Amino acid sequence: MNHRNTAEILDFAKQMVAADPFTDIEGVDGTGDAVSAVTRNGPAPVVHCAAGRADHDVAMLARLNEVLRLVGTSRGDVRILTATNRQADDVMTVLRPAGVRFVSLKDYDGKPVDAVKVGTVKRSKGHEFKQVLLAHVRGRLLADARASMSEAERERRELERRELYVGMTRARYGLWVGVCR
Repeated sequence: MNHRNTAEILDFAKQMVAADPFTDIEGVDGTGDAVSAVTRNGPAPVVHCAAGRADHDVAMLARLNEVLRLVGTSRGDVRILTATNRQADDVMTVLRPAGVRFVSLKDYDGKPVDAVKVGTVKRSKGHEFKQVLLAHVRGRLLADARASMSEAERERRELERRELYVGMTRARYGLWVGVCR
């Protein structure tokens, strides 16, 4: 049973791990995500395929403003997650001149604060957030794998997709994925 995500978010995220093998707690082997029952519904995740960095950043700010206008959503309910610390720093560089109050997950002490939290997916493990914006996602992670990939490339891609899955499943209600080409 999944109590965190909406059915729409979980269905979308499951695409990242659909072919990944796993062994469940009872020792039964399977593939993908074994969660089958979801109790809530919500909006479909949004994927923005940006033409470049500037387009991505404008779209990210627009999405942030959009979710902050939702009834019952404050800055403290929003996380902008990235794969790397450098990408998180880039996000903060965009938020600062836009006047967005934020705190880095590196500095966040867990106490409630009315600020957007920005950091890596790794720093978000074990937590859930009302709204998640995944910034600077590599487009190749959402596309089908190339047949010509080496074993090392395939393993790296699977690892990155599992991490992306973790980021996606941090979202309780809203998910935006900003893809940079």
